Amino acid sequence: MASNLGSIPTGANIVIDANIFVYGLTGKSAECVSFLNRCSTEEVYGVTLFEVVHEATHEFMRAEGRTKGLYTDVKKAAKFLMAHPEEVKKLTGYWTNAKRLLALNIVFLPMESDIVTGAQIERLNSGLLTNDSIIVSAMREYGISHIATSDKAFDTVAGISVFAPADL
Repeated sequence: MASNLGSIPTGANIVIDANIFVYGLTGKSAECVSFLNRCSTEEVYGVTLFEVVHEATHEFMRAEGRTKGLYTDVKKAAKFLMAHPEEVKKLTGYWTNAKRLLALNIVFLPMESDIVTGAQIERLNSGLLTNDSIIVSAMREYGISHIATSDKAFDTVAGISVFAPADL
């Protein structure tokens, strides 16, 4: 079971999942905003992977397309956008949040082949999907045991502490 995002111990290293960036940078969660502020002041040390940045950027793009009325079902967003590259070219607002993410005071971890290999072990042990297993493998590789996420899939992974926003 996840602990509250606000209860992360001062000075802790914590991996940040894409959903925390999305909810924080779009203002959908005051707890995520507060957490990202704690990272920016180095009260806690936020860490993420560029793969997570890609995922968050994709979510920002999908949300912009929905806001502009290109589709109503975000689950069909990728299919729509792939079929309509001219519409993708018109989406530019999402990049503002992507740039804000890149400007945060957090560490971006490099992807190593050991992380990719370790992710298979995580999938076999915990039943995680690819992106989540990469995150856990990177956590183990870099010796980080805390994760900020609203994804319940991490709740059952052995050896990690999950911190989630309660205001979603």
